[in-house]
Amino acid sequence: MDLLSYKELENGPEAPKDPSLGHRAWRWLLSLSPTVVTFMVALSIGLLMVEVQTEWDPMIGLMAFFWLLTFIALVGMVARWATPGRGRHRTVG
Repeated sequence: MDLLSYKELENGPEAPKDPSLGHRAWRWLLSLSPTVVTFMVALSIGLLMVEVQTEWDPMIGLMAFFWLLTFIALVGMVARWATPGRGRHRTVG
């Protein structure tokens, strides 16, 4: 499923009428563009480098939370790439 058809599920006629904040946040996180996910990976690595140099304990929690969001966004991006969607014709031959 490509990014456009994934976002169409959220805004199309079959979209939930009154989605909760958690549902909207989950859909938003899974529909981020590859450019945004790349920046998230870079920021995660930057947070790791800052934490290693400062050894500030609250930074570990912030870093772990952001790494979790980055991991979920990466899984969503790979899942969109792996599933066939409009314009993707895979042939085995």
